[in-house]
Amino acid sequence: MDENQLYAAIKKGDEDAFSRLFELYYKSLCNFCLRYSLPTAVAEELVSDIFLKLWNDRKTMDIKNLRSFLYTSTKNTSINWLKSKRHGITLGPDEHLWVVSAQISHENRMIFEEELSAVQRIIAKMPEQRRNIFLLNRIDGLKYKEIADVMGISPFTVQNQMVMAVRFLYEQCPNRKYSG
Repeated sequence: MDENQLYAAIKKGDEDAFSRLFELYYKSLCNFCLRYSLPTAVAEELVSDIFLKLWNDRKTMDIKNLRSFLYTSTKNTSINWLKSKRHGITLGPDEHLWVVSAQISHENRMIFEEELSAVQRIIAKMPEQRRNIFLLNRIDGLKYKEIADVMGISPFTVQNQMVMAVRFLYEQCPNRKYSG
């Protein structure tokens, strides 16, 4: 079932479709929320509230692009929370969710974690907008147009920032491949 079919089913009150949508996006939206320097518990609560609002208002909402709606809502909710709380928390490069397979041997896991940490430090050196664009594309899998919609910028800006991000990564560590 694609996103349009899920949304159509949700509008009709299909709880299973809603659960599938929740499972599909919850973790990546929480991860996206963390980029706004929110505490994990707050990010989880805000994302849960977005899903709750989607469910409660399903009959009156008319969403054209569900993915963009979810990410834009998460961005706006995060910014509004920060404005209301006036928090000045800074996000470290190691606070993003990164998946490590449980089957990796201890030695390989240590090597992997060192490599991951090195890449995270390089990504953390990028300007904030470029870093967020890069992570939305490479970690969350958003297309340039979707990133542009979420961030309120042009797809051309997204494309330029991605080119600069990949170039920066290559310059920092030319023996790695970053081009998708």
